[in-house]
Amino acid sequence: MQTTVTLAGPYPSEVPGLIRSLLPPGVTLREIPEQSGLDVSRDLEVVILRTLRMDGGLIGGNDRLRFIQRWGAGFDTVDIEAAGRKGVPVAVAAGVNSNAVAEHAILLMLASLRHLTALDASVRRGEWDRVRFAQSSFTIADKVVGLVGCGAIGRLVAAKAKALGADVRYFDAFRLSPEEEDALGLAYRPLEDLLGESDIVSLHLPLVDSTRNILDASALASMKTGAVLVNTSRGGLVDEAALAERLRSGALLGAALDSVAEEPYPDSGPLRGLDNVILTPHMGGTVADLTLPMVRKVTENVLRVLEGKPLSRKDIVNQTLCGYPAY
Repeated sequence: MQTTVTLAGPYPSEVPGLIRSLLPPGVTLREIPEQSGLDVSRDLEVVILRTLRMDGGLIGGNDRLRFIQRWGAGFDTVDIEAAGRKGVPVAVAAGVNSNAVAEHAILLMLASLRHLTALDASVRRGEWDRVRFAQSSFTIADKVVGLVGCGAIGRLVAAKAKALGADVRYFDAFRLSPEEEDALGLAYRPLEDLLGESDIVSLHLPLVDSTRNILDASALASMKTGAVLVNTSRGGLVDEAALAERLRSGALLGAALDSVAEEPYPDSGPLRGLDNVILTPHMGGTVADLTLPMVRKVTENVLRVLEGKPLSRKDIVNQTLCGYPAY
């Protein structure tokens, strides 16, 4: 088996060695850490992709391309339609980092409700002000948490929020069955209703054409006064300029975003400088605990493709387009 697997993007230092240890003889691993190096590649066969992008031009320009494996659960950095037309399966590592992202969502909710970063900065400036946020700090207990998207991560967030005493409701384009709603203790709401009654809105959607800017200026204006917005999925879901205006006006208590439309976040970004905004660098699913499980998952999928074996339907995201077998 003579094949080159390309590790594209920045990875923890131990990842290349771990992957090499799992690859069979004849399979070579090479590293391309920057987008500029990936863009000029014309001999790609199998790609493990993190952070970087593979658009239609890059996919079309690599005649030997067989497989694209995303490191993580998102796939918006890959033109899955172009890959599908070329017969190239695109897969994610479904479920591996779901709990880590869910924990991060809860962390951001609590940090926003209690003004954690502003209080930390205040103490570091030598202040000891126990009054400033006393009337604008809240617990999550007895609040309404509204999930926009109720897939694997959303359901984990629901369980954790309920354990803290929240009333959890959800919107999803694909409504759960009554049995699932009962088992999870979730109430369905149309999106506009959910936004209007939720103290905390948490986004758990992929970024596709139908979800881009799902929280536009109109949707943000319909959110409950004093609510908090948390986004641990994709930045393109939110109109950030409109969000900044709602935050500046005091209509919203705060926002906490692990993903923004342009990453890294630009100096001119409308949310920069607002003290009721928490920004983290798209690392909700990046924890040391998951390095080895992620390595095992992505390498397992690579080996399945090299051996001509089917991929899990939970992992492959363009199966109907590319026709690759799935189980």
